Amino acid sequence: MLSLTACGLSGKTAIVEVEENLFTDTIIKQDMNWSGDIAVRGVFVVGRGATLTIEPGTTVRFYKIDSNNDQIGDSELRVLGRIQAVGTKEKPIIFRSAEKNPAPKDWSYVLIFASADKSNMRYCHFRDAFTGLQVHFSTASVSDSVFTHNNEGLRFGRAKFRITNNLIENNNIGVRFTRMEGPVEITGNTITGNRIGIFLVPSSQNIVDFFEPGRTGKPWNEGHLEVKGNNLYANTDYDLNLGVKQKWDLAISDNWWGTTESSLIQEKIFDKMRDRELGKAIFQPFLQKPLQEAGPR
Repeated sequence: MLSLTACGLSGKTAIVEVEENLFTDTIIKQDMNWSGDIAVRGVFVVGRGATLTIEPGTTVRFYKIDSNNDQIGDSELRVLGRIQAVGTKEKPIIFRSAEKNPAPKDWSYVLIFASADKSNMRYCHFRDAFTGLQVHFSTASVSDSVFTHNNEGLRFGRAKFRITNNLIENNNIGVRFTRMEGPVEITGNTITGNRIGIFLVPSSQNIVDFFEPGRTGKPWNEGHLEVKGNNLYANTDYDLNLGVKQKWDLAISDNWWGTTESSLIQEKIFDKMRDRELGKAIFQPFLQKPLQEAGPR
């Protein structure tokens, strides 16, 4: 904190505390580096052509502002250019609430949107957000990171996105795929303790032109979404939920589901077996034991 002197109406001098490295509604058009303790109150935008580099050990805190009373904090980091947030195992980069009593939805998200350059995030921790990280119409990767205590860990739509070796636990929804237009790779993650582990919901647009699910006879996600080599288990409602309009079969083999009993795996999957309007999750063959190398390395 910086201490500044100010003269009040009474003529007496007062001490006003001003927080260092506090960003309000801001748009940057040139490269910027963040390190140490950063606070955001409002929307911080990385403009097109600019790169935000966040150094290992940095903490980014978001203040809760809810101007439209929707119970979701408005503060966010929006990336239209590029973000390079690469921490280390010993010095992760932390994105969290700035509130004294933090809760999910205190802030919106880190949003990578329509970015022309690839963004990289590694050894990052996301907590207290509506969604820890959202990626849309962009190329990005996130690895060796932790998503916990959020409404959603990750959400993405049309993107070229690699999600590898992360721990995604204790969120309402771990991973939410809203548009289902890849290619997206979800491998080597531990996804557990969420209400729903992975939630797949198509957009309202016609996706037949993209996947031809009725013409090829193959699962819609071939070449578009790969979910393999994960420990996906012990999520309270469902490990996998095919949402409304997800009418095509989904290939999701070679994962560990917490058991070797097919019937028990099926119980934690919401698909055609529970709703005839949905596709079928093809989870066999499945792994016979948990992957020791899954999660942050």
